[in-house]
Amino acid sequence: MSRESVLLFGLGGIGGIYACILQLSGKCDVHVVARSNYNVVKEKGFKLISPKFGNHDGMKFAGVWRSTEEAAASGTKFSYVLCANKALLDAKPSLSEHLSPIITPNLTSIVLLQNGVGAEEPLHQSFPETTIISAVVWTGGKALPNSEGVEQFNREGLTIGVDYKENSNKEEEDEKLEKLVEWLSAGKGDCTITKDIQSERWVKVIWNCCWNSLTTVTKLKTGPFFESSKEALPLCYTVMREVESVAKAKGLTIEDGTVEKLIKQCTDVAYPGLPSSMMADNNAGRPMEVEVILGTPVREGQRLGVPVPTLTAIYTIVKALDYGNQNPEAAKA
Repeated sequence: MSRESVLLFGLGGIGGIYACILQLSGKCDVHVVARSNYNVVKEKGFKLISPKFGNHDGMKFAGVWRSTEEAAASGTKFSYVLCANKALLDAKPSLSEHLSPIITPNLTSIVLLQNGVGAEEPLHQSFPETTIISAVVWTGGKALPNSEGVEQFNREGLTIGVDYKENSNKEEEDEKLEKLVEWLSAGKGDCTITKDIQSERWVKVIWNCCWNSLTTVTKLKTGPFFESSKEALPLCYTVMREVESVAKAKGLTIEDGTVEKLIKQCTDVAYPGLPSSMMADNNAGRPMEVEVILGTPVREGQRLGVPVPTLTAIYTIVKALDYGNQNPEAAKA
């Protein structure tokens, strides 16, 4: 009996790690869409450097494709499509358009391994009969030079749950989640299942709104940022408290002490502390996940009448940086 197949879309720092975990599990056939590093991965295989999963050279996947259209043309039917691409709500083509060729009704589940909040709704609209599994990623990962593979660092873990569709058969959707978690666990991945994934996503965005934005605008890792002035750490508390207030106004569950816990998780990291994916994207002139990390919390705060003045200021600055990256002529004006 042939094994089920999964497809990883977005073979960057995070996507590469979870492609490797599933490959190491031996539970499924792993296919990847390698848009920028197709030739390297196809010819040489994929490299993983990890204190948790070990070092692996030349890892060969069941299929390496340039696009979702090419993956679909292979005739493979995918039980899961894991999306670890940048969460850009205004991207053209959209994520739904990328996924459309490879979604098989009543078979394929979509798994989001992305930052931010608000990415599920467009997928529910595009694929109303498809199970959407959403994961909060607490994993340190970065692409290796020359796109030959990934390095996993700091820690690895997912908080994962179903973002239930309308009129959902929750038992059926839960079974799909449990199978995926079984496969990830077999590859030694750390998964915590939650019944309230949106609350967990907003906890993560409390983290992202602070560290991603501040490392980006200062071009400093967290350690040097804390050293820069006595106002640095209080600013972090202010940003996190504003996002926390929005989440609570939405009726989500944010446990007491969450902000203090998130601050401590960062300040406990040895100097020079943490970078962020947004910082790396800005430094490289790539599009940033401004809307799912900063824009959605700002708009939700405005909608609910929750003051978010500091967050609004940071959003406006990061939005301008993103604009400048995408419009180089503007910086020369």
